[in-house]
Amino acid sequence: MASTAFGAPGAFAQQQPIAEVRDELETLPRARSATEEPEPKSKKADLLVVPIPLTNPALGTGAMLTGVVFYNPNDAPQPWISGVGVMATSTGTKGAGAFHSMSLDHDRFRFLVFAGYADAKLKFYGIGADAGARGVHVDLEDKGLGGLAQAQVRLANHLYGGVRLEYLNVDSTAEIPHPNYPDLNLPPLELKSTLAMLGPSLTYDSRNSSLNPSRGSYVTAFWTFGSKFLGSDFSHDKLQVGANFYASVTKTTVAAFRGSTCSVSKRVPFYDLCMYGQSGDLRGYEAGRYRDRFTWAFQGEFRQKLFGKFGAVAFGGVGGVAPSADQIGDSKVLPSVGAGLRYQASKSNNVNLRLDFAAGIDGHAVYFGIGEAF
Repeated sequence: MASTAFGAPGAFAQQQPIAEVRDELETLPRARSATEEPEPKSKKADLLVVPIPLTNPALGTGAMLTGVVFYNPNDAPQPWISGVGVMATSTGTKGAGAFHSMSLDHDRFRFLVFAGYADAKLKFYGIGADAGARGVHVDLEDKGLGGLAQAQVRLANHLYGGVRLEYLNVDSTAEIPHPNYPDLNLPPLELKSTLAMLGPSLTYDSRNSSLNPSRGSYVTAFWTFGSKFLGSDFSHDKLQVGANFYASVTKTTVAAFRGSTCSVSKRVPFYDLCMYGQSGDLRGYEAGRYRDRFTWAFQGEFRQKLFGKFGAVAFGGVGGVAPSADQIGDSKVLPSVGAGLRYQASKSNNVNLRLDFAAGIDGHAVYFGIGEAF
């Protein structure tokens, strides 16, 4: 549950608390391929209960109480993970969510489920790079109930394929937009609507450790389609691809790299556009301030063990937003830099608590959470 979780995992107009929680869960450990050398297995359940301070330009200041348990009922290569979280901030935003991730038959099958609700006070800056750069917004109150279910089966060594279902019911209220900015006037259909997306998912996972990798790669791809037979008000499609790579520089230093892209077809509701800064791509940006039908991001991070249970990281990256993939050359470039501290909260499962400070071209943000950003 990384970063600011509810305020940091699609679907709200801006910071999208439910979507951010969901996406952050993707960074939590997954069971590795059974062909890999097994990780050390904990003999008993390992529970982490962590109060996480929140500070974010979209959500304000507040806190989240998170409980995550690692356990291994079927002697799998990597423990199952279950968690719950509740949060509240100074802007009046509040929410709650729960998730479960597991594998069966010695990691032949993988499953992930998530459900959450949030009442968020957010901002809508408009669509496109110019809208994000001008900094003019309307206030939104977004109430939403969302869920995610994913099932995958091992197709080959390190490779998994399956199906992914995403659901979101949104009830938004927007203030009257400024008369000089008619593009901030949101269609009533999008303010109160339902989104149900279904499609294939692929995962390639060759990491030497799913909990805190020092080598290998982790690649995910989701291509989902609006499904009216499931009750969706929209029929667009959305492709999201992310690729993480890890390499040991020394015994105490790891270099990690991530590239990601998002592309969505036309006639998409404003809350399901590609959101720059979501899922940690990149840190230092208010997720959703820059939104369009295409985004891309690349970042690198050096992770250094210090002494005892402490460590430090330094990271930087660049990305952009564009109206479509074929206009990537004209996209607005958005850089990010930052640094952070780590504390090993669970020795048996090698899970860190993290504190990151990141800066982008419009400001900065502080992130607290469980697990690495990617």
